[in-house]
Amino acid sequence: MKNPYQPTDPTQASQAATSLKSLPSLEDTQAQMKSTIEHVGQQISEIAPSVTFTWRREESRGGCSPPYEQSDGQEVLLANYVSEVPIPEANWKQAYDISSQAAHMLGALTVTVFKDAPNDHDVQFSSDTGTTLRIGSQAAALITGSTGCRLPAGKR
Repeated sequence: MKNPYQPTDPTQASQAATSLKSLPSLEDTQAQMKSTIEHVGQQISEIAPSVTFTWRREESRGGCSPPYEQSDGQEVLLANYVSEVPIPEANWKQAYDISSQAAHMLGALTVTVFKDAPNDHDVQFSSDTGTTLRIGSQAAALITGSTGCRLPAGKR
């Protein structure tokens, strides 16, 4: 079993750090993610008018996971875009499809379903570079995401 706490091999770490230069900056990715989350929320509100979203909490910034942990990259976990009202079950499939289309535009093609039961949904779309878009609906509705590891503009 591979030790998750063992640092990435220096050669792999160097290759990973170099690969970050080909990706958009942290700031550009952060702006794109925020815009995508708001757009998904607006589209869901159009199909389910009782569901209205507002931003909650602050964004947080941290270091990157392997193999990027030795790079100058950072990751932003976006604030939560929340509705006090859950997405009605009758609209869940449409909301999922809206989110899936938005995730595909971000290159987030891997789908992880944490929960999928009536009135209890939690799905994450992710990319191989760590970008995520997550949508859930239980007692309330949530849209959030993260940039994945990116280089800040000043470190490019």
